[in-house]
Amino acid sequence: MIQPDSLPLSRRNRFLISVLLIGMLLTIALPPLAFQARGARGLSPSVGTLLAMVSPVAQMFYLDRGYAFFAPDPGPSHLIRASSDGGKTTQLFPDLEDQWPRLSYHRHFMLAEFLNDSYQPALPLEVSQLIGPELSPEELQTLRMGRQRYERIADSMVRHLQSTGKSDVSIQRIEHQMPDFVLFSQENLSLIDERSYIELPDLPITLESLLGSVPESLPQPEAGDEVVLDPEDSESVPVPAGERKKGSGNQSEDAGSPAAENQTLDEPEQPGTAPEDAS
Repeated sequence: MIQPDSLPLSRRNRFLISVLLIGMLLTIALPPLAFQARGARGLSPSVGTLLAMVSPVAQMFYLDRGYAFFAPDPGPSHLIRASSDGGKTTQLFPDLEDQWPRLSYHRHFMLAEFLNDSYQPALPLEVSQLIGPELSPEELQTLRMGRQRYERIADSMVRHLQSTGKSDVSIQRIEHQMPDFVLFSQENLSLIDERSYIELPDLPITLESLLGSVPESLPQPEAGDEVVLDPEDSESVPVPAGERKKGSGNQSEDAGSPAAENQTLDEPEQPGTAPEDAS
């Protein structure tokens, strides 16, 4: 009788191997799926739940890197322009001529992208008055913490450049856009053309961008458009019967005239005098 070379796996071992294979497949497939499932409101909840289970393994084996940069349509890249000595000296990060070997260039490239990803514009001064249904205190606190985080990152880069002997250092974010296909085909535009580098200004966010709409206010009349009412042409407002005063005979006779009604409405009562009961 021929003996088998190896004993068949038990059902328990086959189950464990199947779980490991499925887990490894999810670890490989979920990071790029999470990149595709990310929208304006964040990551898909179902994909995020699955990714949380395999994220430690994916990070340990570096399986979640570079999906945004190496995508078919990667989009623009970002750089840092550092000015020092009152603008006399300018340095660009990353720069293949200054950062070498390639690992040093890649390090500066990731620092520039990190600064741009952490950017949060400053809030307007009147933002605290808008707390309500459209802006909760938690959202306002999140925006403020994001701005403080960006300022700390930018200040740390400025301090590092100052430690190398530079003075009066300031940094600006630069966006390197991909050339349009029409310009690339018609003008033979180079990938490093000067027109593809755009400075990103650090401007406070507007109320329209923050709330999605501008807070409405009542329109004010322009100069020269004021309408002056003529008392002769104005309609009289009758006085309620319970508030009419009993007085002299002339006042009773003139109570229904416009002049008496205007006097009753316009002139306040003197202290110490109270209207008598109409009954």
